[in-house]
Amino acid sequence: MSNTEYRRVKWGLIGAGDFGQIYAQIMKQLPNVELVSVYSRTEKNAIKASEKFGIKKWYTDFHSLINSDGVEAVAIVTDEHHHYEPVMVALKAGKHVIVEKPIAPSLKEADEMIAQSKKTDKVFAVAHILPFHNHYAMAKAEIDKGSIGEIVSMYARRNAASFWGEKLQDHSSAIYDEMIHDMECMLWYTGWKVKRVYAQTKNVRGMKKPDVCWAIFTFENGSIATLEANWYLPANTPYLIDSQMEIHGTEGMLYIDLSDQGLRVNDRNGWRFPDATWWPEKLGRVEGALGDEIRYFADGIMLGKMPQGLGDPQRARDALEIVMAAEKSAETGQIVDL
Repeated sequence: MSNTEYRRVKWGLIGAGDFGQIYAQIMKQLPNVELVSVYSRTEKNAIKASEKFGIKKWYTDFHSLINSDGVEAVAIVTDEHHHYEPVMVALKAGKHVIVEKPIAPSLKEADEMIAQSKKTDKVFAVAHILPFHNHYAMAKAEIDKGSIGEIVSMYARRNAASFWGEKLQDHSSAIYDEMIHDMECMLWYTGWKVKRVYAQTKNVRGMKKPDVCWAIFTFENGSIATLEANWYLPANTPYLIDSQMEIHGTEGMLYIDLSDQGLRVNDRNGWRFPDATWWPEKLGRVEGALGDEIRYFADGIMLGKMPQGLGDPQRARDALEIVMAAEKSAETGQIVDL
């Protein structure tokens, strides 16, 4: 890489909630990122993030952040119902854009974002984390070299602690927030299209959204995937997320199990399995899959392209369409054809 290619890109961060602050911490670690501004809807949170991470400017109007002098790229880390307008404003202003998953709350908004991105030479990417996790990335490498032959069936589970659903139920669901991770990953693994979906859900605790969700997906070649996404792990579960995947092929299989992540701690309150792979803090730095993901996006934007097809907004849009079909199936009790 030449000296002219390697430089510090000026970034703005849109969203200063819990996850936005993890983004900020990672971005401040990266040598090719200069985090120059932060936006929050509330002045209190904008100022707090600015002071905590040493960010020079803060805003309560994202238009002002996007159009401020020097900002070349923005990371949008708001909930999905507040993705569309900042994405569109930033793309029209000629900025590089990274937006957290899911890409949007509707296919219309996702399609309009993608269409707008094609009118510019800037990077537009959607942050789905699984391709950056070592286990899922290594599974992809095994699939690509033919270790398990042709894939015939897949299974994934992403079950979260009960408080997760209580926190997200106002704007999301277990299908929409959790299941979309594994579906996007399966699309990345195979490149296939889903043609049929059948899902069932159960609302155990009377929340705004069901907290137990299962779905069966049939791909265009007849292969089948079953996905499980629950917000019903007991409050004393020692891990935050029970994440597993099985992939069966004509010549072998792959199995990923990240429930305890290889680290177990027993203290006066019992067993707990701390995060060791998603976004753990190590020696004062946030590492893991999220650290690798943001580093990848920062490098790609510095170069003006995303190698290896990660962060593909079309794949993110397709995953959205599929999980929306699962929600429709669960609501109607009918099979949904795509």
